[in-house]
Amino acid sequence: MKEQINKFCEKYNLGSPSEEPVMVTGGLMHKMYRVITGQGQYAIKVLNPDIMQRPDALQNMINSEKISNELKEVVSLIAAKSLDGKHIIEFEGYYYLVFDWLEGRAVFAPKITVEYCRQIGSALGKIHAAGISIPGIKKEENSRKTYDWKMFSEKAEKEKEECFRLFTDNLPNIIKWDNDVTESQKELLKNQVISHRDLDPKNVMWKDSLAYIIDWEAAGYVNPYQELVEVLNYWITDGEGKYDRRKFDVIMQAYAEHMNIGSVNWEAVLKCSFDGMLGWLEYNLKRSLGLEGSSSLDKQEGRQQVAGTINELIRYQKQTDILRRWIEEFTENESKRDSI
Repeated sequence: MKEQINKFCEKYNLGSPSEEPVMVTGGLMHKMYRVITGQGQYAIKVLNPDIMQRPDALQNMINSEKISNELKEVVSLIAAKSLDGKHIIEFEGYYYLVFDWLEGRAVFAPKITVEYCRQIGSALGKIHAAGISIPGIKKEENSRKTYDWKMFSEKAEKEKEECFRLFTDNLPNIIKWDNDVTESQKELLKNQVISHRDLDPKNVMWKDSLAYIIDWEAAGYVNPYQELVEVLNYWITDGEGKYDRRKFDVIMQAYAEHMNIGSVNWEAVLKCSFDGMLGWLEYNLKRSLGLEGSSSLDKQEGRQQVAGTINELIRYQKQTDILRRWIEEFTENESKRDSI
């Protein structure tokens, strides 16, 4: 792959690499390399070939780059460079995205500060309030179908891995959470905005204490308050699963400076907030059972993610009661301030 990247750089006038491309830590689905040439430093993402075989994968990636470029004037972000008029380049059987290298770092709990949370809440509010539209990108009209958990259960029964036992033990709850999501989506689909949809701390780089949002490949339409709750879950934990009330209040306050948080069906939002974790669980069950991906590494990574995601779902079920109470208190206080 490194030799291919060198050829890619020369083909698209990025310069001849002055040293070997180095794989850097990043997403679980695609591979990112740091490449230094005579013309500059780049982050080159090589997209997962298995994922790119999906019918809508390429168009979704094209759309995500249109979204990030549209939002460049709204928030600080890193978007793919345009090469020969394209952001996603096919070269010798692989798809590539090229970014200018940012000498920043991601920050994770417990090192996430209140100030970081303020910036994230403000950035999310600005994105949602921008209300952008992109030709060809349509809102979701129908809630998704429930995942075929019973099929996974039948296949998992033939395996002896611990993660599959954890899955079958928690199957009733997983089915209930999924049913709640698909029911609640009917309500949330009435209000949609284009946004990032994966504002995990790993997708924010910090340089000179300023946030730069990266990895826009999941971007598209979403209910804004569903994404707000997902962002809260990403950013207000202390690293051991406990929520920090100060961080919660800061994100909510910064977000509320740009978006109205009144008259929201928070119960539907909280039920739907399981959606991202369930989708990630379904994808990794496919990987771990050999239904998607082609290597033993895919299976191994998939099994690790299955176990981790199920434990996260169990923990989150308990945390929703805390979120529900804090949201009620915050919105009541906001309403009182507005009435003064």
